[in-house]
Amino acid sequence: MEKINRYAALNWGISTLGCPECNLPQAVELADRYGIKYFEIRTLNNTVNCQETLYYPENEPAMRKLAAEGRCQVLDSSFGITADKAGQREALAEIARTADDFNIPYIRIFGGGNYGEELTEERIRNAVDNLNWYKSQQFNARLALETHDICSSSDFCLALQEYANEHLPIIWDAHHTRQIAGEEFSESFRKLADNIVSVHFKDSHYASIDGVQYCEFDLIGEGLVPMDELFTLLTENNVKVPVTLEHEKFWRKNLPALAVMLDSWQDFCSK
Repeated sequence: MEKINRYAALNWGISTLGCPECNLPQAVELADRYGIKYFEIRTLNNTVNCQETLYYPENEPAMRKLAAEGRCQVLDSSFGITADKAGQREALAEIARTADDFNIPYIRIFGGGNYGEELTEERIRNAVDNLNWYKSQQFNARLALETHDICSSSDFCLALQEYANEHLPIIWDAHHTRQIAGEEFSESFRKLADNIVSVHFKDSHYASIDGVQYCEFDLIGEGLVPMDELFTLLTENNVKVPVTLEHEKFWRKNLPALAVMLDSWQDFCSK
């Protein structure tokens, strides 16, 4: 199954968001078939509640094996750090306890809000309160901020960290910084590189509904995202963190199966 890969030096990964119907052994079998090492855990058994599904009898042994092999670096949450999330902290704590149990080093969080909204004093205060609360819980897993939603801009991420006096690990969603915030890959990487612990990629083109623009996802190499530019940048800079295909099948049911997307990724990298 595995083809010649022009970017074989990169540490490829998949998010289980792309195969929500799978249990973990099925997801592992799929990744192994394509020679993919790393996993970002978001959905299993058709739910995002991985703090529960990872303990299912069919999943727990596979998760402990992945953890022992260092193949899972990130467990995902939907926590928005700049929002008033006091009522949702226990849900984040459950995910953190799960991450610690399986020795997963990072928990993905979002900024919260929508791209283009301002970094207000209230949002800064919320971020500081949420970060202080999390530190007080003394979990081992670190919160890793994804460049997404309000934090799609690298400058916004840097400003948030400066005001909060907290240099968070960064999950660089390269699709969002480029397609949403309009940054060149080289610009985002230059500003965020020191803190990047994972990279997300996907391909897309712009579409609109009633005049509102959004991104419609494509097979790798068929959209407007210059994937060669991204993969070359990561290769030339000897990036060793997981480079993860984030295929949003759980949220967008009309998207093709993850295997189809992986075929397009392999075809692209073998040309």
